[in-house]
Amino acid sequence: MRARYAMSLIEDSWRGGNLSDMEREDFKKQIAELLQGMTTLLDSNTRLGQELADAKKDLDAARDDLSKANKKIGVLESEIKYLKGKQNASNRHRFGDKGEKNTSGTSKSKGRTKDEDENDYIENEGRNGNPSVQGDSTSSESTSAGSPATHAEKAPRDTSNRPDHYNTMHADVYVEHDCDLDALKAMGLTFLRYSRPIDQFDRISVIRQDRYKTAWVRDKDGKEFAIFIPKATDASSRPCIFANEHSYDRPRLVAHTSCTHSLLSDLAVNRFQYAMTSGREMTRMLNEKMHMAPQTIFNWLKWGAEELKGGLKHIKKKLLKHGTVVYCDETWVDVKVVEADGTVHYVKRYMWVIVNLTTKVCYYLYGNRKRETIEKFLGDFKGTLMTDAYAAYAFFSKLKKCTHVCCWAHARRIFVSALRDYKDEMARVFIDLIKLLYKVELENIFFHRTEQEVVRARKLEAIPILSQLLQKANELLKMSDSKKISISEKLHQALKYMTNNWQELYGYVNIGNVLIDNNASERAIRPFTNLRKNFGGFSSESGAKVAATYLTFVETCKLMKKTALDFFKGFFSMTSGGRSDYELIVQELLC
Repeated sequence: MRARYAMSLIEDSWRGGNLSDMEREDFKKQIAELLQGMTTLLDSNTRLGQELADAKKDLDAARDDLSKANKKIGVLESEIKYLKGKQNASNRHRFGDKGEKNTSGTSKSKGRTKDEDENDYIENEGRNGNPSVQGDSTSSESTSAGSPATHAEKAPRDTSNRPDHYNTMHADVYVEHDCDLDALKAMGLTFLRYSRPIDQFDRISVIRQDRYKTAWVRDKDGKEFAIFIPKATDASSRPCIFANEHSYDRPRLVAHTSCTHSLLSDLAVNRFQYAMTSGREMTRMLNEKMHMAPQTIFNWLKWGAEELKGGLKHIKKKLLKHGTVVYCDETWVDVKVVEADGTVHYVKRYMWVIVNLTTKVCYYLYGNRKRETIEKFLGDFKGTLMTDAYAAYAFFSKLKKCTHVCCWAHARRIFVSALRDYKDEMARVFIDLIKLLYKVELENIFFHRTEQEVVRARKLEAIPILSQLLQKANELLKMSDSKKISISEKLHQALKYMTNNWQELYGYVNIGNVLIDNNASERAIRPFTNLRKNFGGFSSESGAKVAATYLTFVETCKLMKKTALDFFKGFFSMTSGGRSDYELIVQELLC
């Protein structure tokens, strides 16, 4: 403004022509100062513009850094959310739905559990891999501790006069049976001396009934009432005689043991059906005034299992009957093995559980987790095999005479984990759709539909639900891959698991005698997991095989609605009586 004002004055003075030289010089100086100020202002403006441009660049760079930082924070938050969900799933699996904090500690066992392998399989988006088919790295079969070496046969010892002072087992009730020496003389035999006695142990459960015969009396005043006055104690007039005393006239021992069929059956049921540990069994024995070593019980159970092995052939024949449905699953167990160099350590082994609901039998197979284990056992089985999506079972999908179908309960479980542990609400729609599939199966059971009616109902009601499941899964995966929507990693795994195994999951629709899930085998696994929790593992592979033998008959009796205790009593009673046709005995008892 000042410059304009000065210029206007100069212009006016020029027009008027009245300026002196001094005034003209003064105005020039003012104009020069004004021009210098304008130049300074222009330089300042240019400098400020450059600083503003630099500030904008710094702001853009800061915004880029902030955006990158936000992306990193988002990635970290998603990883934290995934790890929290994984921890929640692990705690729920270990401690139940209520959950507990995990205690620190390391496992001394080697190998991987089934849950670890299954989680890796799910994280691999449900694709089968060769490493899991090959089984454990520690797959070499080890010999159990204490396996006897081959020795030359020795001459038989004279056992007629062995002392019995080192026999520490004794019971509270003691009955002595003497040999009839007169009968020996009548047979023309000469009595020399008594040899070492044969001890037989039996557990007898007694419920005592006492009946008191009261007297109805009248006193001197004419009042009537009931009264009981016990007689004088006379032991000779009140002997304790068992109703089946004649069954103890001769020893009826299970081979290689000192126990009756009743006691061995009781021990087997306590250990393998009620999961009673050896320490609790010893406590019960002491309460009954029975003193013995825990290893004695293990040895008795081992010899009983040797006889039961003969009856496993009948169970296996019924299990693998052609045209039926076999439900199979497996679980891990720690077993102590002895390597060739003498080192002793625990390794992971597996118990395969195979169930046939048509013939109502259950079979426990001990071994490693290689495909060859189950493949060799099933042999030329022709029927339907229901399993989870473990890679070892993928082989059966390629067989022409065996139909392999997968379990929907395993697929649903991953969606439940995504909802419950990873808080992903988009998993709820898939859970609700799978619930509708189970509704169809419940109606099949409720209305007692035949196999043809079951297939018809599934095609009418289940196939539309299955189509909707597959469509929603593909759409959600496509949107997730294109970054249009964000889903949890667990839900992504569940979708991949379902889509990659869709053919096996869909296969149950066309087979009327197969269930929608593998829960029959899962229920049969539970008794063994109870043993594993109580025992912690097995001290030898022979002990694991003994458990598999007894559990086979215990769970088969459950399916046939028979009492396992009665079966074992009947089996060992027949074998101790001299019968050795084990397969026929099992067939008679389980028919």
